[in-house]
Amino acid sequence: MEIFRHVYQIGSSIADRNLFQYLFVGDNTILLDTGASNTPGETIFPFLKQIGTDPARLSMAINTHADADHHGGNASLKQIANQVKLTCGEQDRLIIESPDRLFASRYNQWIPDHGVGLGLNPEASAFVRTLVGPPQRIDQTLIGGEYIRIDDERSLQVLHVPGHSDGHLALYDPVNRAVFVGDALHGWYCPNKASEPSLPPAYYSVLAYLGTLQMLHAFEIEWIYSGHWPTFHSSQVSEFLCESRRFVDTAANLVWGYLEKHPDGVTLQACMDECGPALGTWPANNQWLLMYPLHGHLLYLEQQGRVTKLRGEGHVQWKIVN
Repeated sequence: MEIFRHVYQIGSSIADRNLFQYLFVGDNTILLDTGASNTPGETIFPFLKQIGTDPARLSMAINTHADADHHGGNASLKQIANQVKLTCGEQDRLIIESPDRLFASRYNQWIPDHGVGLGLNPEASAFVRTLVGPPQRIDQTLIGGEYIRIDDERSLQVLHVPGHSDGHLALYDPVNRAVFVGDALHGWYCPNKASEPSLPPAYYSVLAYLGTLQMLHAFEIEWIYSGHWPTFHSSQVSEFLCESRRFVDTAANLVWGYLEKHPDGVTLQACMDECGPALGTWPANNQWLLMYPLHGHLLYLEQQGRVTKLRGEGHVQWKIVN
């Protein structure tokens, strides 16, 4: 679908959710995100054919961040468009290049200490393995602040928007006052195709996520386009940013309240079980994803010196510092 002149949204699905990539066509043709391992063959290349654009015209493919459904198509894209320069945020490069590192450091990193992670669900873990594809080297990294030229009249500004991942990138199109954010913004939930809650927000770092929200508030933005969410326009932009902030504040208050009720300490899993129902109504099989924001809040409290981490037999606990 052409959303602006020579700017396209490419749509498909991942589980019950929309999955979007974005194409900027010009002297340099830029693809934002490569989707899952099957996305280039099933969706991206057929779309290029539909609009009369040869894959050989692709100059660069930018991965917004390290996640199977956003960079898993790198290898299959490169097989057909071998001239394309694969690009990502510097801090996400090692994770994007290695499926094993992706699982170890992003999906299963808290299994030993906290007993939560994708690997505890073998069926879901196997499914994500099929999405991520084989290892694929990244050709260039970005840190934010760069400008990517499309043609003589258009350039895209690269933004560093951490929170969901350390190296998360977004693109700002000043001509159309549009920002393309991948999964940098989460609102109150990630919706399914029927606009119902599918996943909880999945920011890792509270301060980084709040910094991203604050930075985007300062931009002149008329449109937000993302990897899974609907398009936000005009007043909806500010509303979505404010909704994202309200979730953070609500989660912070719930986590602190739970800690106060349990002075002997709480585990991450117990915190998820207690706070989850007050935060959202996504499907029970996706509740485990609350490990990301709630671990982020517990870690932030620890960094502030307000809680301490207890290690002993069983899973790690946190308790308020008296």
